[in-house]
Amino acid sequence: MVFSWFNTKKVDAWVDAEVADLIKRVPPGKLEGSGAGAKKAEEQLAKAHDQLLRRSQGFVQREKPNLYQKARIANRVKWALTEAKYPKRFVDELAYALASVVAAANSQREV
Repeated sequence: MVFSWFNTKKVDAWVDAEVADLIKRVPPGKLEGSGAGAKKAEEQLAKAHDQLLRRSQGFVQREKPNLYQKARIANRVKWALTEAKYPKRFVDELAYALASVVAAANSQREV
């Protein structure tokens, strides 16, 4: 049962699905440039950021991952988005916010 602490199959599957959804909705290539399309993509990215945080809170409340698994959520999202070539600033802000939301998801306080 100690080894189940390191089982991250559910977490990995959830993160992979969420990242794939984000890449599908707001491809990193749309963020390049400074035209109207790039501005619209940035707005979509901000909405996707908030939706991902809400869904991650729901996932943590539903699945009740342990500390290692919670850390893995933020880490996998960060590296998947970095590999997908999203802007470093966005990736770092999302990873930090995600780690905060995931850590506090089972507590009674709001983040």
